[in-house]
Amino acid sequence: MSGGEPPGRKASGQATSDDEHIDDHGVMTILPATLEVRHASRRIDDRLVLNEVSLEVGRGRIVAVTGPNGAGKTSLMRAVAGRLRLDGGSVSVEGLSPTEARHRGRLGIVPQDIALYSHLTVRENLSVLARLSGVGAAVLGARVDEGLAWAGLADRASALTHTLSGGMRRRANLVAGVLHRPALLLLDEPTVGVDAESESRLHTLLRSLRDNGMGLLVSTHNLDEAAAICDDVVVMHQGRVLAHGSLAEIVTRAFSDGRELAISVEAGPDGSARALETEGFRQAGGHTWVRSASHSLADLGATEQRLLAAGVRVAEARLREPSLRGAIAVLTGTAEVS
Repeated sequence: MSGGEPPGRKASGQATSDDEHIDDHGVMTILPATLEVRHASRRIDDRLVLNEVSLEVGRGRIVAVTGPNGAGKTSLMRAVAGRLRLDGGSVSVEGLSPTEARHRGRLGIVPQDIALYSHLTVRENLSVLARLSGVGAAVLGARVDEGLAWAGLADRASALTHTLSGGMRRRANLVAGVLHRPALLLLDEPTVGVDAESESRLHTLLRSLRDNGMGLLVSTHNLDEAAAICDDVVVMHQGRVLAHGSLAEIVTRAFSDGRELAISVEAGPDGSARALETEGFRQAGGHTWVRSASHSLADLGATEQRLLAAGVRVAEARLREPSLRGAIAVLTGTAEVS
C-alpha cells in the first residue's frame, strides 16, 4: 500500500500559498512560478503547431493540458522538455531554460511508454535511473528505499519488472521520474491502460507530490482524470490555448448559466450534424450532443420539431451539471479529445 512522503522530500520552511513562502528564519518571499511559457510559437512545415502559447504552472499545482487530436499538446510538452526548438517565445523552469533545468535536476519527465528495463528488478531499475538523473551515491540507496515505500512497491523491490502488473509498472515509472526531486514534473498519460483501482492509487501519489510543493504538467485525454486531480486545465485547439483556468472557470466559459443541455439522438442522414450545429449543439461523444441551457426550455419542443424535419430524432433530452467534456466540445467545436 502506498503512503508516506515522496522520495527525498526535504522540509524547508512553511508554504503559505502558491507564490508565497516563509523560510526557516520567518522571512516571507515571493516565489516565481515553477513553469512559465510565454508566447511560444513553432511552425512545422506549413502548420503552426504552437501559436502564441502562454501558461504557468505554480508550485504545488497540477495543471492538465487537453484538447482534440492535433491541438498542440505534444508539441507543448516537447518544448517544455527542451526537445522542440521554438521559433518565438520562451519556456522557463524556475528561471532556467529547459535544457539547463534538466541538467540541474529541476525537471522530471514521466513518459507514456514505460521507461524501465524489463530484465532488471524494480530496485535495480530505480538505482540505474536515479544515477542517470544525478542522484549521488551517498543518498542513492535511501532515496530508492523511500521511493519504493512511497509507491507501495517495497515488497516487490526484488521482482523483475516484467512480472509486475500494469499498475505497478506505472507506479515504478512515476518513482523513476521523481527520485532526483524535480521542481517540475511532466507526465504524458500517466494512468493509461490501468484499471480503476490502480488509477486511484496513482492519483493519490500525484496529489502527494503536489501537496509537497511540486508543480505537475499533465498531458491527458482522460477528462475524468483531469477533472478529478487537476487544479487548472489548459484547453488547446489548433496550436492555441483556448481556455486556461480552474475546472469551474472552464465550464463557466462554455456554459454561462451553469447548466448543460444534453440530447441523445438516433442515427440520421448525412446532414444531421449540420442541423444540430445550426441549433447550437456540439458533439460530446457518440450520439450525445450538448449546448448551453441558456436557451429557453420552452423552445426545446420547437427545436425537436425542427431537428425531426431535418431527419434527426431526439431519443432523450436532459439538463445536467456541466461537464469538462461538454465544455471542451463547445469551446473547440469537436468531441475528439486524444
